[in-house]
Amino acid sequence: MAECLNNSIGNITPPEEDNSPEAELEQTIHFIFMELGVPLVCIFGLVGNILNLMVLTREKIQCSLTRMEKSAHIGLIALAVSDFMFCLLALLFTLLPSKPPFYNAPSGVMYYHWLGGNFITLFIVSSTWLIVVMAGERYLAVCHPFKARNFISLKKTKITIIVVFVTCLISTVPLFFEKEIKKTLCSDMSSIYQIVVRSDYGSKGVSIRRLVWAIVFDFIPSLALLVFNTCLVWKIHSAKKLRKQMAPGHDVSRNTLTYHSQGQDSSETKHRMEGEYRQMSLRNASIERKNDFSFRSRIEADMVDSNGVQRMTYKTSLLKLKTKKRQSDSALNSVTATLVAVVLLFLILVSPSEVLKFIFSQIQEQSQAGEKRKLIVLHVTNFMQSVNFSVNFVLYCAVNKTFRSTLGSLFCYCFRSKTPAQSAGHIPVTHQQYLS
Repeated sequence: MAECLNNSIGNITPPEEDNSPEAELEQTIHFIFMELGVPLVCIFGLVGNILNLMVLTREKIQCSLTRMEKSAHIGLIALAVSDFMFCLLALLFTLLPSKPPFYNAPSGVMYYHWLGGNFITLFIVSSTWLIVVMAGERYLAVCHPFKARNFISLKKTKITIIVVFVTCLISTVPLFFEKEIKKTLCSDMSSIYQIVVRSDYGSKGVSIRRLVWAIVFDFIPSLALLVFNTCLVWKIHSAKKLRKQMAPGHDVSRNTLTYHSQGQDSSETKHRMEGEYRQMSLRNASIERKNDFSFRSRIEADMVDSNGVQRMTYKTSLLKLKTKKRQSDSALNSVTATLVAVVLLFLILVSPSEVLKFIFSQIQEQSQAGEKRKLIVLHVTNFMQSVNFSVNFVLYCAVNKTFRSTLGSLFCYCFRSKTPAQSAGHIPVTHQQYLS
């Protein structure tokens, strides 16, 4: 038994106050970023991710999405779940009391101080690799559409998401064994509890684990996201440029006039441009014939029911299928823009944070000023990560028109008041009345 009456929480002698400039700066940064910034951002993130789940699940059910767009929606839903859990645990981290040197009795706060940070790390790495998986799928869908049809499916996406969560959980298991709760029996038969580093965890093993962790969960994801996003942005830019060239008014005579004004041989340029234009026209005509055959087949199938009775006119069916095609194209563009924005935000906020953490973790500081600088970097990077996992809702609203429309219809569905006639007669509001 140990003499630990003087070590109880109420009798611990407070440490000497550090009045150095680094300590004062660290306290100010801690108050601004950890006590004010992180809680506000995490509360916003909890509400935003709940709305993300509501809108994305509603979109997946109601919108006419292709197979690859549905796969992307499943990934975004999984990302919203992971981000929600991160925001919840990070909010608890800032709201609960600070970690004391001793605990008088086991409690939920003690167990959270023991395991909470590890679970936060778990959802950080799971969100990271979910973004990598979605960016990879979007890269295939946009840059290699024919290969994407063989690789991307709803079943494969679900399996990949499960594999990501399981792999991240297995990878974070060593973190849960780095510390343990040590019970000390005092001379007055009371007990105190401490969270200490395990004695069998050597410094060399921890250093190797941190290096491997930085490579697998920091550097490789950042590099992959940078490559995928660069290819996506370049492909989008090329597609916009091609659409401008194919737009009405962009004809051969305009290009010939441009070349002629630049002093080049107009006849040679004209023949070359006319040849390119004829080749492009033949190629587009071939594509149009194939699409038109498929399009008319779908129209004819849609016009006739199972009994062979005509249900609608050709014009009505044509308008219906064109509307579906526009919705599908809009969904594809919206999903691509959303993924590009998510990856950009990650590269701006999370990647630098992880690099800074790794660099400062390798620096062995002996002075108190050096330790304070480490804490300042930790506070700022924690806030940056919290922002990244909390503002996806703002990104979706900013770049995804379909998301905004679904969100608006969701609020209209929930908060639209009843008409006087319905209130008097208790007439239920039908689905068609909500959509009108």
